[in-house]
Amino acid sequence: MDSADSTTLKTALQVQGRLLHQHEEQLSAINQGVQSLNVRQDNLQATVSTEINLLAEKMREVLTHLVANPGVPAAQFSGPAGVGSADIPVQVPVHSPTIRLASPEKFSGESGNCRPFLVQCDLHFKHQPAAFPTDQAKIAFIVSHLTGRAEAWATAEWSRNSPVCQSVRLFLETMSKIFDLTPALVNIKQRQRRVMDYAIEFRTLAAESGWNSAALFDAFLHGLSDPIKDQLAPLQLPEDVDSLIAMAIRVDQRLAEREREKGRNTGSTPPCRQELPREYYAWQRNSQSSSPERPAPPIATEEPMQLGRARLTPEECQRRLREQRCFYCGQQGHVSAACSVKDRAHQREGGRW
Repeated sequence: MDSADSTTLKTALQVQGRLLHQHEEQLSAINQGVQSLNVRQDNLQATVSTEINLLAEKMREVLTHLVANPGVPAAQFSGPAGVGSADIPVQVPVHSPTIRLASPEKFSGESGNCRPFLVQCDLHFKHQPAAFPTDQAKIAFIVSHLTGRAEAWATAEWSRNSPVCQSVRLFLETMSKIFDLTPALVNIKQRQRRVMDYAIEFRTLAAESGWNSAALFDAFLHGLSDPIKDQLAPLQLPEDVDSLIAMAIRVDQRLAEREREKGRNTGSTPPCRQELPREYYAWQRNSQSSSPERPAPPIATEEPMQLGRARLTPEECQRRLREQRCFYCGQQGHVSAACSVKDRAHQREGGRW
């Protein structure tokens, strides 16, 4: 054997030796891992055994307590094998059959009686408790079945996260308070009363209603008598209900004053219509008729009435009524029935109107 073959053989043996050494190391590591797993398994078995013993001890204590305090419910189940032969009582939930309820009819608030609607909602809450676990779920169900005025109120309360929408009890109380007063507030009328008396009763109901200003404005205007509505017709109405009430009271006072004037002047002054309708309707006839108005008699000297006693524009009528000015001369402090300028003009005209 030459030296080259000897070297090749030696190299191969060295490689095989290294591989055997690596295999020995791997086998040693595997052996150590198996031993470690055996130790961990022994520990786990000991732990499980300890836990089982503790659980069995607890079960025996429970059974001893149940025997000492007997209370046998309707349903029972047997304990686990090896723990004890006594029966452990447990409460079995009883499921009532679900009934189908009709959906509540939409409530608008116009009827003025929300009790039937709320009773229908309460039936859903009591017979389907799983569907309404929270107060807000119940409130959302109610709001989804509202329309019209009631929907507008509930939407506003919900949008601003009102405390009313945090408690179903408070929500129902508030809703009943508002919409059960609707008939009284909607049906209240002035009739033959003075506006002041009508306004007092209206404010009393309005304070308890919870309505917003726009709804109160419409309700008050709707309840006014026809003569007051006629006086307000040509005027620019204010935007809030308080100003509307004040304006209606002023108009009513002017009408009452005019009636007293007519009573004092009976027999000396030709009868005429109430102050504002005379000017307004004369202007209305003048603007709507295609035939020319008969010219007013000439005046000897220039008086304020030359502005057009029967030709006041609606804006001028509004301004004079608002500022409590005379419809004849435009001055404050009196009405046209007691206007000295008009009296002098009538004397010059021979008493003609």
